[in-house]
Amino acid sequence: MTATSSSAGNFYRHSGKTPLLGLILLGAAGLVAIPILGLIYGYLIFYIPLLYLSILLVFGYALVVSFVIYRAAIWGKIRNTLMVGLTAFGFGLLAEYTGWVAWIAAIAKDPSYLLEFFFPLDVISLIVEIGKQGAWSFNNITPSGAILYFIWLMEAVIVIGGVTYSTLKQYSRVPFCEDSDAWAGKKSSVAAFAPLPNADQFKASVSQGNYSIFQELKPVQSGNAFTLFEAYACDICKNFFVLNVSDVKVSVDYKGRSTRREKPIVSNLIVTPTTLSTLKRLMQEQQAVSAPSPTG
Repeated sequence: MTATSSSAGNFYRHSGKTPLLGLILLGAAGLVAIPILGLIYGYLIFYIPLLYLSILLVFGYALVVSFVIYRAAIWGKIRNTLMVGLTAFGFGLLAEYTGWVAWIAAIAKDPSYLLEFFFPLDVISLIVEIGKQGAWSFNNITPSGAILYFIWLMEAVIVIGGVTYSTLKQYSRVPFCEDSDAWAGKKSSVAAFAPLPNADQFKASVSQGNYSIFQELKPVQSGNAFTLFEAYACDICKNFFVLNVSDVKVSVDYKGRSTRREKPIVSNLIVTPTTLSTLKRLMQEQQAVSAPSPTG
């Protein structure tokens, strides 16, 4: 396992290892999947008339592309955050460019325009010409020129930035057990307690390896606000555990729909089975004390 140390507290971080086969898999997955997804995306953007659905499609496209990159990085056992981030950014650019080529082919109603993929300067010239005339209308308004270019820029930011951010967000969550040469992807809830009165103090204590502060944890009083302890575990060696602590708040709107918000307090703390057992025992003891007496 790989960790950085803050006094007695050990925190997980990716080791930086980049297997050659993993790189090949990552590159192959991106170069095969993204052109296909971009082709579908470009045509859907053209043929879907509703603006709101088109906006959702842009976000969905970024999420699907990021998932492909994330899964390829996981399958390839790549433990290099910088490499994954740069790859996600590069494939985000490819996804945006491929979408443009497919969209232009859809506008022209001529699949041969897909060959313009190999001529990026021609693609840029076509985009400029389309931008001068406008490409679509909304409420009898046809954006063109600077306004349309700005809208397209926002789309590019969503696709490229979304692919990069979403990939790194998913990738950074799962630790890798170097001893077992496997991802410790088994996630489970360890315990839940009342919201912390001082999250900064708790984080400082735990980061220093001072787990005696666990004794100050209080039982959960409401399902709408609590401190959640979750752990990733290696299912092979069963001796590698990474703990995350989050402040959780659940709100319900007037339609009865619930929204859950999680704010990280402590992330990627390497702990022992004893520490997890202590947390579980504390929660069970608190639940036993707060349970109503059989005699009332």
